Amino acid sequence: MNQPQGRFGIHGVTHDYSGVVVLRNVDFDLTAGRIHALVGENGSGKSTLTRLLTGALRPPRGSLHLDGEEVVLKSPADAQSRGVAVVHQDYHLFGDLTVAENVLGINESPPRRGWSRRLDKAELRRRVLEMFSNLDITIPPDLLARELGPAERKFVEIARAMFLEPRFLIFDEPTASLEPQGSASVLSLLERLREDGLGVCFVSHRLDEILRIADEVTVLRDGERIAHLPRDDLNEGTLAKLITGSDQPGATPARRDAPARTGRTVVRVTGLTVAPGSDHIAFEVAQGEIFGLTGLLGSGAAEIVRMLGGAQPLAGEIEIDGRPASIQTPRDASKLGIGFIPEDRKGAGLIPDQSVAINISLSSLPSVAVAGWLRFRQVISRALHYRSELDIKVRSVRAPTRTLSGGNQQKVMLAKWLASGATLLAIEEPTHGVDIGAKRQVHDLLREFTVNGGTIVLASTDVREVLELCDRIAIMRHGAMTEVLSASELTRAEVTLRGAGDPEALLESLVESGHPGSDA
Repeated sequence: MNQPQGRFGIHGVTHDYSGVVVLRNVDFDLTAGRIHALVGENGSGKSTLTRLLTGALRPPRGSLHLDGEEVVLKSPADAQSRGVAVVHQDYHLFGDLTVAENVLGINESPPRRGWSRRLDKAELRRRVLEMFSNLDITIPPDLLARELGPAERKFVEIARAMFLEPRFLIFDEPTASLEPQGSASVLSLLERLREDGLGVCFVSHRLDEILRIADEVTVLRDGERIAHLPRDDLNEGTLAKLITGSDQPGATPARRDAPARTGRTVVRVTGLTVAPGSDHIAFEVAQGEIFGLTGLLGSGAAEIVRMLGGAQPLAGEIEIDGRPASIQTPRDASKLGIGFIPEDRKGAGLIPDQSVAINISLSSLPSVAVAGWLRFRQVISRALHYRSELDIKVRSVRAPTRTLSGGNQQKVMLAKWLASGATLLAIEEPTHGVDIGAKRQVHDLLREFTVNGGTIVLASTDVREVLELCDRIAIMRHGAMTEVLSASELTRAEVTLRGAGDPEALLESLVESGHPGSDA
C-alpha cells in the first residue's frame, strides 16, 4: 500500500460568501507520509478550506497545486480521480446494507455473476476482507451497518475512502463522536496510513489528539492563517492561545471550587435499570448542583440522561422536588421543568432550517401565541434578548439555525430551555463538536444556570469536562453505577492514576479498577 511521494495544497486562497470573507490569502499543503493538523475555532474557515481541497467549492482567488502543477478541481469526483478523498464528520452509511456493500458497492459497480448479473457476494466479501486486512480492521463484512458501534462505523467510512486508493486523505473531526477507546483506535489507524505514505489532513478540536499524531499544525483564526508550526514547537497551552487569541490560553475553564449543594433535593431516582439484567441504580441531585455521569461508551451514562429528558422511557422510580413523577416522553419531562439537550443537536434538539428565533421559542410556544397564532414580535424580542444574554454569534435571529457553529447551536439549545422556565437540565455530551473558546463559554453558562438556582445532570465521555465542571461524578460501567465521587476525591484519584497526564487513562483506570478515595 506504499504510495508515491507528493504534495497537494492550496496557495493564496481568498473566499467569500455573499461578500463576507471567510478565507483571506491562506496557504495549506499536504505532504505524502505526514499528518498535517488543521485547527481553529468554529467559524475560522476550516470547513470552507476543506471543501476547496475536495472540489466541493472552487476558489475565486488562489490556486490548487498537485505535485508542483496547478490543477482545477471541478467536483468531488474530480478530486477523487486525482487521489484526494475525504472522511466526513457525520456518518454517511446505509444502515440496511452490509459493511461490504457500504465499502465497495457505493464506490463502483459491485461484482456480479453469470448471465443473471446477480450480486457476487463471495467476491464482494473477498475484496473487502483483503482491504480490511491491509488496514488491520477486524469488522465482519457481512454485518449490517446499523449494527456497528460508532468507532466501527468510522472505520467503515475510512475503508470506503481508502478503496479509492487516495494519495491524500482529509479527515473532518473523525473522533468527535467517539469515546476514548474508539478515538485511540481511529488515531492508530491514521498513524498506519501515514506509515503507508498517505498525506493526511486532520481537522479536530481535540488538542491532545493533535499533539499526539500531527507532524505539523496550521491554525486558522477569522479566516486567516495565524500560524504554521511543527508539532515539536507546540504544547496544549500555546496551541489553545493561538486558536483563541486569548492571553489566557487554558483550553478549558477552571474547576468548580466546591460543591454548590443546598440540601434541598431536586431529583431522587431509585430502582433505575438502563438495560435488561443490569443492576438497579439510585442517586439524588440537589439544587444548584452539577451532577456528572461518565464512563466508556455503552456504560449507561447517556441512557440515564435520556431517561431524565424523556428521550426514552424512565425504567425506575423518580421524585422531582419530593413528588413522585412519571417520565415516558419529552413532553412529560418538559411539564416537570426538565429540559433535555441531546448530543445530536441538529437531528434531535433543533430544527436546523428554522430560524434561531423560532428554535429559541420551540419549548414555550404557548407563551408567545394567541389563539394558535404566533406573535412574531415577541418571538423576535425574546430571541434578541437571549442572543445578547448568551452571546450567540449570529448576524440575524431570523437566520436558519444550521448556519451557526456548533457552540452557538448549543447556546440556542440552552436559550430554548431558559425561555421555557426549565429548572433542571439533562444534558448529553455538553460540548460535543464545540471548539475550545465556545466550550469555555458553554461551561460558564451552565455554571451560571446553577448559581441562579438551576440543577444539571449531564453525561460526558470527556473526563476533562466532568473533572472541571461537575460537583460530583458518578462512574458508570456496564449499566451499573460503580462509584459516586466528589470533585475533590476525584482530584486525588487524578493525581494517583493520571500517570503521564492522560485523562482518558484516568477514566479507564477508574472504570476498570476503582480509585484511591471513598464514596461520596
